[in-house]
Amino acid sequence: MSTRLFRARPARVVPAVILAILILAIAVALGWAAIAAIVSDGSGSSALSSGFSGFATLGTMTWAAAAIITAGAVIAVLGLIFLIIGISPGAKRNIGYRAQAPEHIERFEVVLPTSALSNLAAAAADSVDGVSSVRAASNASSTNVTFSTPVRDTDEIRHDVDAAVTQRFASIAFDRTPTVKVRAQRRPA
Repeated sequence: MSTRLFRARPARVVPAVILAILILAIAVALGWAAIAAIVSDGSGSSALSSGFSGFATLGTMTWAAAAIITAGAVIAVLGLIFLIIGISPGAKRNIGYRAQAPEHIERFEVVLPTSALSNLAAAAADSVDGVSSVRAASNASSTNVTFSTPVRDTDEIRHDVDAAVTQRFASIAFDRTPTVKVRAQRRPA
């Protein structure tokens, strides 16, 4: 058993399961129609419409036609893709934070969502002189800060923004401090 209380969870389970159920229903209906056609005619060369009356518009296509086999293979591959997407873990959206555990609590873990990490970085960058607007995006290992400024030479401001965000992150006891990447955009005033 893992010692970590908070784990990355698949965020796409519900849509993947819904699509997998729809694909399964289509596969079952087509399988039933194919079996009914083969039982009634005795071979796979029977017309599609002989197994299910809803296929009458397909004309003289047979269950052994290349287009029908290809469609079945595509449906099977889509089902496999949705199954893999549904059970694979989603992106890690939390970052660990060290905190003192009270004596009466055996295991204690505190996490900060990456959206809050982005807000912390944006607030730190916004406090730097010369910055007119800030956008920040974070994941569990890094934070990308993009700021705009009317100043032509952005090197000094970029350095100050990097220092401000890095200092803000250093003041927080993260399990693993995220790396900071700063990018400047010049926007005329």
